[in-house]
Amino acid sequence: ENLVHEFNHAINSYVNEIKVTKKNIYLRTGLSYRVYDKNSLQFIKKDNSFILEEIINTKQTEDIINIIKGFDKNNKIIENTIYAINGETSSSYESNSYFLQSYACKEILNNRTFISTLEKLRLSGEVYDIDKWFDNITGKELSYKELIEELFEVYNLEIEYSKKKLFKNITLNKIKNKISIIKRIIDTYNNNVNYK
Repeated sequence: ENLVHEFNHAINSYVNEIKVTKKNIYLRTGLSYRVYDKNSLQFIKKDNSFILEEIINTKQTEDIINIIKGFDKNNKIIENTIYAINGETSSSYESNSYFLQSYACKEILNNRTFISTLEKLRLSGEVYDIDKWFDNITGKELSYKELIEELFEVYNLEIEYSKKKLFKNITLNKIKNKISIIKRIIDTYNNNVNYK
């Protein structure tokens, strides 16, 4: 899974991978950027859209592994790989990576307009105007930014939840609330898109 996952990130970051401005260097990983100081090469930040990148990449990883599982088991070149994958997975492979975020985005990941558009934009390196495209469909300004921020909050709350010894229900309720907000944004997108 890790090999396919990381290799898929690399393939979807190959075109327009690096952007340089007067102050910073931006290294693209799919939909998101890691920002470095141009002079010192010190890491500055990773933008929060990395979480949507991870969700989409996880879905593609599942798809790729399930395709490999369907290869001819008698193929001498890769029979050991197929045997190993089939031995480690059930009939259909599902990843547990970014589980809560993927669960929250399940409906939009099944939306053909959303997934095919983002897959093409990631591969071509044209990720600059995704927010405008998404907002145009939802009819609400900053809805893409809100989606990213809410997904990032679920990510942070999940980490907080795993570290807590007491009052875990408070954090769990916050996660549920954030997932409800994410689903509302996704419902708005899905209700406004023509090709589902």
